[in-house]
Amino acid sequence: MLYIQKKQEPDSLTKYRKQRFAHFDGYPNKDDIRRQLLEEQDHLCAYCMRRIDQEHMKIEHWYPEDRLTDKERLEYKNMLGVCEGHIAGSKGADDTCDAHKGNELIVVNPQERSTVDKIKYRTATGEIYSEDASIQKDLHITLNLNSEKHQLKKNRKDTLDAVIREMRKLQQNGVWNRKIMESMLSFYESTHSGGMKKEYAGIVIWYLQKKLNTTQ
Repeated sequence: MLYIQKKQEPDSLTKYRKQRFAHFDGYPNKDDIRRQLLEEQDHLCAYCMRRIDQEHMKIEHWYPEDRLTDKERLEYKNMLGVCEGHIAGSKGADDTCDAHKGNELIVVNPQERSTVDKIKYRTATGEIYSEDASIQKDLHITLNLNSEKHQLKKNRKDTLDAVIREMRKLQQNGVWNRKIMESMLSFYESTHSGGMKKEYAGIVIWYLQKKLNTTQ
């Protein structure tokens, strides 16, 4: 999971919210929201870091819609872009992200660096976890971010393993060069073609930051 810094909401949403009886389902320009969310999140799901696009994403209300008033449902700061959360023909217990979360309240919030900073990964398996019990519940159970069906652990591990193999090619005498690590970290922190960040970039960023913090 990556920290998301919210930007200004779309003008069309600002104008619509001023209308009498405005409500989320009645807002006609949801593609404006989708485009803005994709830009903010570098085209990655706010929870699992899979690639999303305007045709294959959902607008998620971090604080559940059924607990909000019509006006509150139009608050852009509560919206995230997420993946569809299911494999075709396989909706239900194996869903992930918003599709699995439903209307449950969660603690972990991609917009709060304090909670994102408590997220870790197991390099041997690609598992995402936290030593904070509430965040761990959100990651593993409510959002189902270690789903075997969706191969999320495997995909994260494969992404990290590819980076480690590349780093080993670049290293000299078995020593991890700090400059090379910083360059690789910058690459994964940055966006590339079409404003996109690499899928599952979070595990690579976490790993390289950890290595840099222990390297003189």
